[in-house]
Amino acid sequence: MSSVRPNRRREPQQDRSRRTVERIVDAAARVLERDGYRAASTNRIAAEAGVSPGSLYQYFGDRDALLEAVTARFVARFEEQLVPALRRAVREDQVAATTSVIDAVLAALEQQAPLLRALVARIPPERQAELTRAIRERVTDYVFGTLARQHVELSPDALDRLTWVVVELAQSLPLRYVVDAPPIPREAFVADVARLVLAHVAGVVADEGAIAS
Repeated sequence: MSSVRPNRRREPQQDRSRRTVERIVDAAARVLERDGYRAASTNRIAAEAGVSPGSLYQYFGDRDALLEAVTARFVARFEEQLVPALRRAVREDQVAATTSVIDAVLAALEQQAPLLRALVARIPPERQAELTRAIRERVTDYVFGTLARQHVELSPDALDRLTWVVVELAQSLPLRYVVDAPPIPREAFVADVARLVLAHVAGVVADEGAIAS
């Protein structure tokens, strides 16, 4: 889960308070999905949650603090869905593992597509990177370990470079696919991204082999 913590005025200590916070965050997510960021005022979110504005402000100092809480939960749920696919991929061959991980990333994003679009439209790229750091680290560890086992001939620099490119392709392209909704069939998109990743890996490995020889 992301290490970023929402900027709350106070942390809930009792079950009732925690339930109130969850209800507020749920309401904020619904309003963002349905009405967009501009319409997501704290008053509207409080009304959606069935609490008073004063109760909302006990836990969240402003709308941006609420947005951060919604984003942190989005990231946590994404990670929960992705981890099983990463564990399965360790036992698969390179083609199957690449395809299944890309498919899992896409599926996790699709399940929260309306909220994803609202968040991407509002959060600066550098903030998105901060909030998704935990996911990137997990995916990077998986990709690095897999490439290192399968291609022992790669130099450390080539391995680092290749890992970065593969992680970017496997995360950034599915995100844009969900946000932009291009007229490309899902299965064709997954296959295209898998081919890009595998072709890039093969190219780097071939180049390293040529250098070594």
